[in-house]
Amino acid sequence: MFNSFPYDSWLLPDGSVNQEITDFWTWGGANSTGTYILTVLGCILMVASIIGFFVLEKQKLEAQAAALRAAGAFGAPTPEPPSAA
Repeated sequence: MFNSFPYDSWLLPDGSVNQEITDFWTWGGANSTGTYILTVLGCILMVASIIGFFVLEKQKLEAQAAALRAAGAFGAPTPEPPSAA
């Protein structure tokens, strides 16, 4: 079988992965400031994209409703008073 693991220095003599190296990534370890910064940025971007999606869809829905009203598909919305029943 072909061994594609490129960093043999990460392995201990028994073949297990050295735990001092598994915590490494580009912006720091599991509890570093870089981890928290990227997590917060990711959450902010996710919320902003969801808000942007809803704003865009609302604009498209209002434009389509206006086009249908202009074509005579729907009458103008008229509010109805509450019934006294």
